[in-house]
Amino acid sequence: MSFSFGPDGICPEGRAVLCELTDEGQRLFKRPKFDDPGDDIIDVLDESYPLSSDSPTDEESQEVEGRQWGTLYVDAFMTALNTVLENESYLFDDNEHRVFEAFKDLEDDCKKLYVRLFLRRRNKWFRIDMLSYREILDLQGAWMGLVKSSIFASSLSSVPDIGIEEILSLFNVDELKYLGTQLNYKGFRGCNKSEMIFALKNQSEGQSCLDLSQSGLSLLYDGRGRRRSRLHKLLKESMEVLGPCVMLCEGPIAVFERAHLVFFRATDFNEKSLRKLILARISKRNFPEYMVFRSTEVFLSRQDLLDYENALEIQSQVDDIFNSGNISSKLQTLYDILEPVNEHWRKCLSSTHVGHNEERDHYLIRFTAAWSYTRMMYKLAAVLSRLGRHKEAHSIYTALLGQRIYRRGKRGDWYQRKALIENLYMCDDKKNVKEARLWKRKSLATCETGLQDPDTHMIYHYDLQKRIVRLERELRVLPKDKHVFFHVALKEPIRRTFYGIRVSEVEIGRKTTWRNLEGEECSVEEMCLSNYRALGWKGYHTEGGIIKTIFAYIFWDILFLPVPYVFETEFQRAPLDLTTEAFYLSRASEINRRLADIENNLAAKFIFEVYDREFERKTECVGMDWNFDIHEVLEAAECIGGHALSAICKVFCEEYGHRSAGMPDLFLWKPEQKKCLFSEVKSENDRLSDTQRLWIDVLVGASVLVELCAGLEKKDDVK
Repeated sequence: MSFSFGPDGICPEGRAVLCELTDEGQRLFKRPKFDDPGDDIIDVLDESYPLSSDSPTDEESQEVEGRQWGTLYVDAFMTALNTVLENESYLFDDNEHRVFEAFKDLEDDCKKLYVRLFLRRRNKWFRIDMLSYREILDLQGAWMGLVKSSIFASSLSSVPDIGIEEILSLFNVDELKYLGTQLNYKGFRGCNKSEMIFALKNQSEGQSCLDLSQSGLSLLYDGRGRRRSRLHKLLKESMEVLGPCVMLCEGPIAVFERAHLVFFRATDFNEKSLRKLILARISKRNFPEYMVFRSTEVFLSRQDLLDYENALEIQSQVDDIFNSGNISSKLQTLYDILEPVNEHWRKCLSSTHVGHNEERDHYLIRFTAAWSYTRMMYKLAAVLSRLGRHKEAHSIYTALLGQRIYRRGKRGDWYQRKALIENLYMCDDKKNVKEARLWKRKSLATCETGLQDPDTHMIYHYDLQKRIVRLERELRVLPKDKHVFFHVALKEPIRRTFYGIRVSEVEIGRKTTWRNLEGEECSVEEMCLSNYRALGWKGYHTEGGIIKTIFAYIFWDILFLPVPYVFETEFQRAPLDLTTEAFYLSRASEINRRLADIENNLAAKFIFEVYDREFERKTECVGMDWNFDIHEVLEAAECIGGHALSAICKVFCEEYGHRSAGMPDLFLWKPEQKKCLFSEVKSENDRLSDTQRLWIDVLVGASVLVELCAGLEKKDDVK
């Protein structure tokens, strides 16, 4: 069996490995980090919203313990691998197929150890004396078998020129202190681990080694005639204390990551991904009944897959910078990375690519390099705006709106940004009134086009309408020609203040502890909730939990419609496209009919049907919380009312990935009055995020009562 090797083992395509680890160290490919909706540069849909089930409970883990988790992990690992090879083997070259065959030939204990380490941080050394897996009978033989293969793992002792910092990082603090004592190093008191490593290295480099021979003490020299420092001795002592260490080779990791990317249709893969398969098989989790349609058309060729991976790699670099903070000092770096993407993206918009992707399913388009490039182009436009290069940014937004293939759900935001630039930055001479009015009219036309665009989601309508009203006022448009948006003049949320007893001191980054009316310690939200209950309201502090449960009840059958490509495995809580624009586009007629039924107050009918069918099995479904009492769910749906509930559900259908978070903290209702209230609780110095403001706009626009509730500490002079 022959393989090609990179510096760290087998390396497909002779390319650098695409995966880098996040802090959690459990990512398949480095999953792009997505900006918060409140980011002042860009608002990005989190396309990897977790649709898989959560980790098992303690009770489940104990029951499975006797079944040997390790064996089950290997079985699940092989299930994913075999499924991919059965249907999409054309995506892998001969070298990668040899890796798969070599893994199948490993001893059972070697497989168990490999899978266990694969699910952990994969760019680190593992100390064998720190590993303990009950299902691995011969740990010594397992790690030696992996190293002996020379494909899957390497031993620390076999790596030349390894840095002393890397070795010392494998010790804990107590071991570093002991090592320093053995080598007569001092000055460790009060030091943290990184400081101790730095001190050990510095002291070792600054001291020479002495040799005791018959002629007495003498300095030691290396083969090049240079004095040998004590660093050599520190390295030797450290290796002896550590014992054997093993690291998985990067090449096979990249191969298996590619296989699991294809299987799970996602860029993040960790222990939870396998656990959902295991828990379903041992009947600890019940998944909905739906038609599994395993597509072989996600990646039409190996080159499509490689292009997609490369796009994800660039996207990861960009997201790292955006999430590192202090963006202003890194704008030029971002531009240097993103500018070359412009050319690639323009090529993707060629007639060949567009014609090819227009015929594909909405959801499958997201597995193309062009999809990632489109997202990066949006970020490039934001960077150019921050650099003051507004005309270039305007050109990109124009190009983005000129295509209707990629990321159609973001068109509303693109219209907003384009209109903003036209209104404020495109006029070169501010004193030229004629030119300024011309660009304001273009901005007005952009907003009007955005409102008429069927792909502009409802959440963007409000801002576009506000800008139209403002521009028409600045342009002095005649009253008879003005647009009329009654809900632009939305009522402001009611402001309310509850005073309570704060138990804990205010600390940055920590939630404060309060005392509710019953005298129990609680959060500020629970303190306010107790005050609302004293006023006759029923309610929960769920931050939208009960609303997402109502949505799951009402849209259950639509969530699990037999739509191609979105149910690839038997272990899904939701269709793969739920957090994408494709969810609405692929089910528009069914969703619109259901929204009309909700408007006609038929929500209770759908809730009853799903409850009767699924409650006993506690079937898994995204957003569903079976702990809510069914009578309270029905009361809540009735009190919200058909019109408001329809508006809320439409936002979920269009933007579930963005808008499943950010709802007001408290949901309250009075069943006898058929009245509901959403309350966003803020303590001192708290501010609303953009997502929270958006939900408040949606709710107030649907004529729902909304309050901004301040939880303040009761002072002696406050009654």
